[in-house]
Amino acid sequence: PKLRVRALRNALAAGARLVQREARAKAPVISASSLMVRKGYRKPGTVRKAISVRTSKLARRKGDVGVFVNVRPARAGQRGAKNAADPFYWRFIEFGTLTGTRAWGFLQAGTKKLPDALQAFIKAIGPQIEKLNRPKAPPP
Repeated sequence: PKLRVRALRNALAAGARLVQREARAKAPVISASSLMVRKGYRKPGTVRKAISVRTSKLARRKGDVGVFVNVRPARAGQRGAKNAADPFYWRFIEFGTLTGTRAWGFLQAGTKKLPDALQAFIKAIGPQIEKLNRPKAPPP
């Protein structure tokens, strides 16, 4: 069972990496001349680097296998608006703000790669299933 779960998770992650690459390509990067960068509150590329493929804890608790693409938050002790490495503001970039700031929708743009992700999953899971179904050699 552990090998089967690992094979399924790896194949799901292979498809999700296509979505991740597209989201990273569409994510905006703050310019180095920005006031927030000059003050040291932001680093260019923080949100882009934090887009990751992660294993779903909720699916695992239910006994299923799942992965998702999202922006990984900073570690618990390092979170905050004054930390340049914390991408907490990704929600404002993705969905916009109440004051009318434009939404970029970089994660939503990544969903356009879902058909390709399905093909990558099928391509990755086939050899894994064949490997698991191969009979093992009898002991000498």
